[in-house]
Amino acid sequence: MMEGMITLANGVTYTGHWHGEKTECSGEMIFFTGMGNFLEFISDPAVNGKIVLATYPSILNSFMDQEKLESKDLQVAGLVVQQEYGEFSASIKKWLNIFKEKCIPVMTGMDTRSIIKQLIKVGETPVSMKANEVDVIHPVKQHNGLAPLHYKIINPNGKTHIALIDFSVKSSLIKWFSNADYKITIVPPDITVEKIKTLNPDGIVFSGGSGNSSNWKQFYPEYKEISKHYPTMAFGLGHQIVAEAFGAKIEKMKWGHRNFKHPIMHMESSEVFMSNQNHGYEVREEGLEDSGFMVSFQSIQDQSIEGLSHKIYPISTYQFHPNGKNPKLEMIITEAFTNQLKLTKGENIYA
Repeated sequence: MMEGMITLANGVTYTGHWHGEKTECSGEMIFFTGMGNFLEFISDPAVNGKIVLATYPSILNSFMDQEKLESKDLQVAGLVVQQEYGEFSASIKKWLNIFKEKCIPVMTGMDTRSIIKQLIKVGETPVSMKANEVDVIHPVKQHNGLAPLHYKIINPNGKTHIALIDFSVKSSLIKWFSNADYKITIVPPDITVEKIKTLNPDGIVFSGGSGNSSNWKQFYPEYKEISKHYPTMAFGLGHQIVAEAFGAKIEKMKWGHRNFKHPIMHMESSEVFMSNQNHGYEVREEGLEDSGFMVSFQSIQDQSIEGLSHKIYPISTYQFHPNGKNPKLEMIITEAFTNQLKLTKGENIYA
């Protein structure tokens, strides 16, 4: 069996069993503590290019359901697990074959507990993964699972028309809007106010995606004008983009929130909900007042900002993602947007 190693940015090295024809890769290592939702996590565009450390020891026994894919392909650059390769484990063989087909290397038999202790010290950190060069046959180019951006209409007969700015939207968000009878026009990130006007949407949605919101800073003047003129929702990366476009500050977290049951508090009602999150950056409270936003949701665990609403403009943003599995929480989101739509059309809203 091929051997390999991972090396953290601080020089600490771990060895294990290497699987896959691709013989080396690098990226930021993040950890996933979930016991389920494995396929949803590794196909989420938010983890594009990341090396994932899965802490649950039997994660490769997860069921493979294509309907749960959050994008058209797996997004991770590499996977590190404690689970040993079992000769007679059909589940593990199936998963390893899938990763091999996608040119994503996997390391099994790893000391995940020790690696987690290192990550707790240094935070999410760059690592390199490399196979034993004696065993190298030929390198294989990594496939990028992100689809090209373009204009696309989904559910064309929906009663409410939204323009969704696509930074790599999750499939579950598209399904959520479709099930709520929205007509969705997917538009690329370089959209302009003038182009939006020709689409004549009822509202705007900024999708989630991967990386640092500042990568889109050149478009912030357009995003700010669009958000001023249309009722706006934003999720995940989109939440950070809209906040920063209005002057809020974004900061990298030492450890991201990467969980399907992350507890958050709704500030207005003081109710606590479990939310679906996958991010490594956060909106900072310092200077938030000047941006015009106020906090609508907050993390129970570390008090970080999980949702914002603007004091003047009809804008609501959320660090978490709706997925149709938390009706009470998602009703708060839809009711806020419905009220924004009514206010924009001149209707009175009464408490």
